[in-house]
Amino acid sequence: MTHQKRLSAPKHYPIKRKDNTYITTIKGSRSQDSAIPVVVLLRDVLEYAENKKEAKEIVRNGDILRNGDRVRDIQDGVGLLDIVEFPKTEEAFRAVKRDGNLVFVPVDDGEKVVTKIEDKRKEGERFVYRLHNGENYSTKDEYSTGNSLVFNDGVKEVDLEEGANVLVIDGKHSGIKSEVEEIVNRGSHPDTVEISDGVETRVENLVAIEELEVGE
Repeated sequence: MTHQKRLSAPKHYPIKRKDNTYITTIKGSRSQDSAIPVVVLLRDVLEYAENKKEAKEIVRNGDILRNGDRVRDIQDGVGLLDIVEFPKTEEAFRAVKRDGNLVFVPVDDGEKVVTKIEDKRKEGERFVYRLHNGENYSTKDEYSTGNSLVFNDGVKEVDLEEGANVLVIDGKHSGIKSEVEEIVNRGSHPDTVEISDGVETRVENLVAIEELEVGE
């Protein structure tokens, strides 16, 4: 198992930097820059486990799900917009970034998983979409890069357009839930978006969320 020193762990890790020496690193599709290992979630964030041994037991018993799928390893990452569920207690949390930190907001719409399309390619008659969480989604349906896909007993595309409800997922305004007022084409520079409250940010910092619960 790979470890790194706590003091040098990513800034979004919600941990006490001076407790013990090492912290577990992430394996799997989630990025180290926007996710934390399941063991950190269970022990340091939610405090459902006092130590790594108890976290392993929770995982081994199948008592934690990520986006509806059973978590297999305490090093699996839980990252931005992931849904974490605990079937025994009927609790669900959505991961959002707020002020640079990854926080887990209790939600009642845990059956809805939202992802942002980062890129796409064509393979035969199917499209393969690279999602913000590092996973790929293959389908015959064509969607647009930059839009969101909401998985809930089916798939729904949510356009990132004027009037859309959005969540700022990166930058100094991360965590703000707002509405797109205007998309500004900057030519050779990255496009920006003006949202409510006079905030302007890059398009890539936003994800269209429809009416999903993401906290206040």
